[in-house]
Amino acid sequence: MALQQHTRSHSFPSGSSSQQDAMIQVDESLLCGSTPSSSSSAKNRVNSLQKLHESINGLLLLPHIQRAIARECPRLDEITEGYVVALDACAAAGDVVSAAKRDAQELLSGVRRRHAEAAASSYLASRRELRKVARTQKWLKKIGKRQSLGKGCEIEQLMMDAKSATLATLSCVFSYVVSSERKLVGSKRAEQTEFTKVDAALIAFMNNGDGDMIRDDHLLRVMESSIRVVEEGLECLFRQLIKTRVLLLNVLSH
Repeated sequence: MALQQHTRSHSFPSGSSSQQDAMIQVDESLLCGSTPSSSSSAKNRVNSLQKLHESINGLLLLPHIQRAIARECPRLDEITEGYVVALDACAAAGDVVSAAKRDAQELLSGVRRRHAEAAASSYLASRRELRKVARTQKWLKKIGKRQSLGKGCEIEQLMMDAKSATLATLSCVFSYVVSSERKLVGSKRAEQTEFTKVDAALIAFMNNGDGDMIRDDHLLRVMESSIRVVEEGLECLFRQLIKTRVLLLNVLSH
């Protein structure tokens, strides 16, 4: 789901050029395309979110921005609490990625110890459980089109957009990790990921004994490496989100 980019009035009190650079960076980060098709694209999405919140945190540290918030932003407490949703979403994505990493490691170990059938069966069962977990995520229902606050404090709109971008990107990453090979059958728009390729190889192996793709463990090692990259990015993002919320709480308390 994409968030439509929009033009800001940049009505903050005048400040340094770094403030304007940060605002531009925030605007450029408020986009999320389709589900990532590789660990590189997933990593880039998460890194973009990190930069987004680094920019926001830099703005929230500026004294004149803090004064403007205190004076002009009556709904900031509501938006601050909204970041609890973003933190929960990031934590949930991290949990799913960690579970996927564990499953990949167990699958790789089973294949190397020539217990491929048992390992494949266990892995596919765990993947089904992860998809059930995905369906229970309430925060996924909070993703929608950009909400406009109309006239008001621009930092409120900025924070609302940042939260929306965060949830949309985490949803994309979530889908990337738990996407099902079966759901891609007949779909011309969906691209195969490391995960769906492994799913396809294991399903073929379980159905007709074609184990060529899993006997060569290169694909499994690529998937395991991909998961580790995404997991590290989510850990960094979680720390940035905590910092963002702490800074907002500090502004509200003064």
